[in-house]
Amino acid sequence: MGMGRCVQLPVAGTGDRVSRRNDGKGDLVASAAGSRPVGGAGITVPGADRLVWYFMRLSGALLIVLAGGHIVITHYLNVPSETTFAFVIGRWSNPYWRTFDWLLLMVALWHGVLGLRYSIQDYLRSPMARTIAQGLMWILGLVFLALGTVTVFAFDAAAAAANSGPLADAMWIAESIGLSLYGFAVVTYVSIVLLVIWGLRSVLQGRAPIYSGGTGQYAWALHRATGIGILFFLLVHIIDISLIGLGREIYDASVEFYARPVLVPMEILLVGAVVYHTLNGIRIMTIDFTKSGYRQERASFAIVMILTILLTLPSAWIIFSAEL
Repeated sequence: MGMGRCVQLPVAGTGDRVSRRNDGKGDLVASAAGSRPVGGAGITVPGADRLVWYFMRLSGALLIVLAGGHIVITHYLNVPSETTFAFVIGRWSNPYWRTFDWLLLMVALWHGVLGLRYSIQDYLRSPMARTIAQGLMWILGLVFLALGTVTVFAFDAAAAAANSGPLADAMWIAESIGLSLYGFAVVTYVSIVLLVIWGLRSVLQGRAPIYSGGTGQYAWALHRATGIGILFFLLVHIIDISLIGLGREIYDASVEFYARPVLVPMEILLVGAVVYHTLNGIRIMTIDFTKSGYRQERASFAIVMILTILLTLPSAWIIFSAEL
């Protein structure tokens, strides 16, 4: 009997990989499923990478409250186009809300930036390319953290309301943000259509889309795709919220874009992405830190998908009703 072929596969929903072998019958099986230690792959990661691994889990737990609370306020209790200058002034008149928003900014930004690090490691093979990309990643994180911090804590409501800032009439900034969202929306919609077509063709031809090993690859791919998408929206959101310091009119002009019909489906997709990323993050932590989590990963993935749909639908109804 020949030896099965060993391959490296990503752990469901994470940037980590585990060794699995082909059993000779076309099925991939875990090489040491029965002896998996509780505590996750992070306990075997050396040096600073271990700190990053644990930071991703800790920050993910915090974001259940921070990002979850924010998305409820902006996409369930309100709709994005209603988060105008007056809305933000009312919110930031309370120092506790300013603190909440800054904590959300800091935790979500570094969770996203360090999550991007996994993609850099996976897709860039050249050591120089990795070094350059990771350097740019750190610069990106620091610049946007500084911009967001100044926006939250240095905001002067009276000066902004007077539209007296040096760039208060620079409407091209708001329009540039809107155009970037249009571009991202078009790319996203086309990608979804092409993915559906490719998936249907694969099924009709008797081939499993992406990977034949099970649901873990789908959970991982969705987790990475939603993470990158959420990071893009976070960076755009930091830029557009920074406009509030320039003046009422330019900020409200940027917010108006969210009511445009072409961007409404993107808002629904954003809610779905946040919900899925949050629920699958919880699923990942149960796999990492419980004895039974990895044995039930198929069932838990199905639960995550069902809950994602059920929790996204109310927001979709609210946003469509208000914007269209």
